[in-house]
Amino acid sequence: MIYKSLLILLVLTGCKSSQTDLPVLQNCPGNGDCEVQVFKETKLLLKEKSSEISDVFFEEDKDFQVIFIKYKDSKKKDYTEEIYLQIPSRFREIHSKNYSLNNQKVVFGKICNCEESGFKYVNQGELVILNNKETISLHLEIKSEKKQVIQIIDLEI
Repeated sequence: MIYKSLLILLVLTGCKSSQTDLPVLQNCPGNGDCEVQVFKETKLLLKEKSSEISDVFFEEDKDFQVIFIKYKDSKKKDYTEEIYLQIPSRFREIHSKNYSLNNQKVVFGKICNCEESGFKYVNQGELVILNNKETISLHLEIKSEKKQVIQIIDLEI
């Protein structure tokens, strides 16, 4: 199953029609490096085990797009935070708060050699996305049960 997920991820990242290249996030928190990717015509699939998300993978679907945000600590090379969220391909405005963030599958994860490593749904925070025809404006505030660097994200897609 892991190999299948990796194969799907490689296909999606290798296909230019499925991915929009975006610049590095300005004002990346914590003196780290941030990366943003949008996977068009893609659905986010999450495999759950107990209350944890054990696997994150993608599937082609013309009705959705996935926004992926990655933070890498410039001092601790083995520390990364990732945020995934799924939005419809066509929309005017999305406003979600707290548990309604699950409608957009907002997921926060830490990848590190630490006790808090892993992915979970974000149930505290706010997401506002406006589609202005030429650009998409995104504002995301998240609070996790885990200690985190990324708390507020503002981008134009």
